[in-house]
Amino acid sequence: MNIRGLCIVAMLSLATAMHATTEKTKYPYQNQKLSAQERADDLLNRMNIEEKVAQISAQLLFFDQFFEKRDYTIGHIRNIGHFLWEGNVPNNPQSVAEHINDDTRRSIDASRWGIPVLQHGEALHGAQWGNATCFPQSISMAATFDDDLYFRVGEAVAKELRAVGVRQVYAPVVNVTRDQRWGRCQESYGEDVLLNSVMGATYTKALETNGVVATPKHYVDNYGEGGHDSYASTTSWRTLREVFLEPFRACVEEGGARGIMSAYNTVDGIPASCSSRLLNNILRKEWGFKGIVVSDYGGVDIVADNHLIAENSEDALALCLKNGLDLELCNTNRNLLQMVKDGKVSEETLNECVRRVLTLKFELGLFDNPYVDAKKAENIVRSQGHRTLAETSAREAITLLKNNGILPLNTSKIKKIGVFGPVADKLSLGDYSGGRGGWRGEGAVTPLQGLRTALDGIAEVELNPAGQDILPLADNCDVLIFFPTITEEEGSDRSSFHLPSSSMTLMRTETNAVIIDEQQSKEILVDQEQMVRDLIATGKPVIVVLQNGAAIDITDWVDKAAAVVEAWYPGEQGGTAIADVLTGKYSPGGRLPISWPKNIGQNPMYYSIKPSGRGYGYVENDGTPLYPFGYGLSYTTFKYEHLQMTDRLRAGDSLYVSVDVTNTGTMAGDEVVQVYIHDEQATVVRPLKELAAFQRVTLQPGETKRIDLVLPYRRFAMWDADMKFRVEEGWFDVWLGKDADERIDGKKVYIESL
Repeated sequence: MNIRGLCIVAMLSLATAMHATTEKTKYPYQNQKLSAQERADDLLNRMNIEEKVAQISAQLLFFDQFFEKRDYTIGHIRNIGHFLWEGNVPNNPQSVAEHINDDTRRSIDASRWGIPVLQHGEALHGAQWGNATCFPQSISMAATFDDDLYFRVGEAVAKELRAVGVRQVYAPVVNVTRDQRWGRCQESYGEDVLLNSVMGATYTKALETNGVVATPKHYVDNYGEGGHDSYASTTSWRTLREVFLEPFRACVEEGGARGIMSAYNTVDGIPASCSSRLLNNILRKEWGFKGIVVSDYGGVDIVADNHLIAENSEDALALCLKNGLDLELCNTNRNLLQMVKDGKVSEETLNECVRRVLTLKFELGLFDNPYVDAKKAENIVRSQGHRTLAETSAREAITLLKNNGILPLNTSKIKKIGVFGPVADKLSLGDYSGGRGGWRGEGAVTPLQGLRTALDGIAEVELNPAGQDILPLADNCDVLIFFPTITEEEGSDRSSFHLPSSSMTLMRTETNAVIIDEQQSKEILVDQEQMVRDLIATGKPVIVVLQNGAAIDITDWVDKAAAVVEAWYPGEQGGTAIADVLTGKYSPGGRLPISWPKNIGQNPMYYSIKPSGRGYGYVENDGTPLYPFGYGLSYTTFKYEHLQMTDRLRAGDSLYVSVDVTNTGTMAGDEVVQVYIHDEQATVVRPLKELAAFQRVTLQPGETKRIDLVLPYRRFAMWDADMKFRVEEGWFDVWLGKDADERIDGKKVYIESL
């Protein structure tokens, strides 16, 4: 071809390219140079009512329904990866990503504007679409008191979500838990306001900075009297402000949350899903929240059917949308389109909800890059680095409650170990673990497997099968280790803190994977209370390893046990972590994120109580916990010296607290430095003590580190008699504590007011 011909071809190619580019950016909403808000406004103005309604609708379909009933115009879908095991479809990362890509492609094709669907799911302690890395439960991560570690966990979870195309998750749970009868205590970060705020904001920020919308839940005060899930809240607005709202504020203002899930319950007589005070006044106007508010699943129907403040579900939806809800989950079946036409829902309200949804989708880049590279997912999900991180997290969470010197195990003297209990060779993962059908990742480690690997060639580890007489094995062992379990999860609140002592079924539930037993349900006939007593009666040292998310009444046998180890729900690598602690490869450094009551009658229990006009005890006990908040033993010892802080803090400044911490023992270990405060005199009653700062530090034997902690000025603020948040001038007691009850050293500090 001659020069002229080449020029003509080049010009034609350029014209074609320019035409394609022009077609691609035909409308302003397709222009990536515009802001997300500008693009959303332009697209909104082009949509008809039917298209708008679809954008604030959602679906959840089980696998056998998926291709029959999927409405691809709907804007939100529970990702199909959550259900693939149910349909016996390969649930490897590439397959999940391919299915989600296909679903997204169909949604774009079904929209005349090319609007992509937002794939959502759960990620309480891992990307819950199938076989993603299963990290320790939230209560476990709270026990680490290590927000730096938790940020890394959140980053890993976000990468595994994005790898398959899931871009919004309903996590974290930041409901402050002060009644451990609540079955969802395991999903929370425990009883303390600061710990919930820091850990919740940390996880939120990790998700959000990695392109996944965090949706803190359940907004707000999600359990009621008696520890009942979703009961009507009788909590005062003062306590809501001081305690239950604060972690949500932190997730929004400090974590950058772009989603919020409203709770099922009522607050001050109004369902949370239609409370303008909560959703508009506090969340949006006060905190500056710009994201979307979603209902809990079926939460709109509950407004009518349970709370009875709307005649029917359509009226309930109209009430919720009017008062700040953006999106109803899930499987919207009411005629919202007709409601708008009839004036039950104004077009202004509809437009505002849709604008927020579209803005979020533009911010996420869904219009510009809606698909993922499915092959790359295989190298991201459950990578070696993520599994190692799960193991590290499980180790850091383990909390030593009692030790008479039996731990770490002296492997030079111990040659045979008997292992007992219904979950000795099971994975105790807690709820929200894996997609529908359970978690089935390969390479997970049970406690028995972990011990056998750690003691291979050193000591024999033998399992006593459930239901068999314990004495033949116990009599021939040097040490006995007991692994009990309890029943707790969403929908399973407790009225007894004793170990279950009747027939129970260990199984995966429809949506969760509480205990995995080779994917089969299995009935266990074990009287666990009697078993631990029988083990102790043998005269052999008995180590009890707990795996749970809330307190257990251990008072009947704790004095006679050689050691008690709280492993929480340690995730997929928990067995290795437990073995590392028992054998002394790692010194336990976890701390209790809950006050451990002596019995269930002490609930609600939490350390930051306010002064009593009478006292704090009962007829049976003095009202103090068996183990206080922040408590945890170690295999080494620590010394605190040279505490420094100013004795006067100027208005608006932060208080800096410094102390030298030395490992005075013979092995490496972790210490959690805790700072507590008390307002000496105020115009409203203040708690006796409040956690104000914490930092976890690792020290080698003989090593000293200078620990610097910062207490922001707002840490000294309170809600005054007029419900204004401010710092009152006056004296504060500021001290270092080993836990909430053991004071190390402190100082009086005068805080100036603005």
